Amino acid sequence: MSVASSGIASQLIPGGRTAHSRFGIPLDINENSTCHIMQGSDLAELLVHTKLIIWDEAPMAHRHCFEALDRTLQDIMQMHNPNSSEQAFGGKVDVFGGDFRQILPVIPRACRQDIVLASLNASYLWSSCKVLSLTKNMRLFAGNNIDENKSIAEFADWILKIGDGTIGDIINDEEHEIQIDDDILINNVVDPIQSIVDNTYPQFINNHHNHEFFRDRAILSPKLDEVAHVNDYMLGLLPGEERIYLSSDNICNQELNSKLAKVYTTEFLNTISGSGLPYHTLKLKIGAPIMLLRNIDRSMGLCNGTRLILTRMCDHVIEACIMSGLAKGIGRKSLISMMRYLKRQAELKLATRINSQELVLMFVCLPLEYLRTVLNVQIHFSK
Repeated sequence: MSVASSGIASQLIPGGRTAHSRFGIPLDINENSTCHIMQGSDLAELLVHTKLIIWDEAPMAHRHCFEALDRTLQDIMQMHNPNSSEQAFGGKVDVFGGDFRQILPVIPRACRQDIVLASLNASYLWSSCKVLSLTKNMRLFAGNNIDENKSIAEFADWILKIGDGTIGDIINDEEHEIQIDDDILINNVVDPIQSIVDNTYPQFINNHHNHEFFRDRAILSPKLDEVAHVNDYMLGLLPGEERIYLSSDNICNQELNSKLAKVYTTEFLNTISGSGLPYHTLKLKIGAPIMLLRNIDRSMGLCNGTRLILTRMCDHVIEACIMSGLAKGIGRKSLISMMRYLKRQAELKLATRINSQELVLMFVCLPLEYLRTVLNVQIHFSK
């Protein structure tokens, strides 16, 4: 049985599913959670007969996800294995793949210690794991000659040292200052946004109609406001008529009272934004690259992180052409409607009902792991 922590990663595995979908892992998970799998159900019987579970991009998931699966498998297997309660995952063999140098569990407003404690290697299950390291980087042999392969190897070694924290001047316990070579910097910059756009999307006006032009390029930025700023700039460069979509936000009725209604007005709710949450105002043009924020239909390649090109705009539905993900889905046109869903605002201790398009512009985005397939990547940092 093969699963992955994200929808995009699951598409790379034959027959793969997200771990949350396959195992019924709760979205709001805690240290006592279990999976939504009933004893004797078809899924329970499938797990009983499963010999091996492969979980890709495991470091991305919160340790409570693995612990919930552990408790669930122990419960399911107790009818078939009396010792299951004493064995990790009820005696099932699990293979976890991933790199702890990359994306760890995302916890809002968490410090470094909180993130480390939420990781898989902080779980009681880690003592039952045997670590096997992959030592041969196959991408180092992708060059056309010996000199190019040597340059790739040096860059890969530099990246590994950054991930291991063994390079750079120590500023404090959590920060290192790293010197970046001039050959990978954009120098002599007057307008930072214009410079990085020109370097990433050369001759934009002449190439914007080419889907491969957008598929093979991306700008990454660590901050949402920078992402919005560059996206607005590039949308202005794209010819065509602009259309604006607005979200409809309100507090859930069961949590609504007179005090909340006065404090959390509709105007205030419209200003709330965050990772994985679309802005109240979404500006689009035909031909603009967009990215989904939620899993819609994995079989069609419509997952969180799927990139598309906008081909048609209607009042409540848009049409877009898939340009990333499953090979069978690339080039297929799909209709995406406005979605209604609940979003809990932990900081405000309330839940809001949002009706909006579940997508964002994709000229520039946050540095997410699925962008490993992009050939030309630029990183935008502002002081």
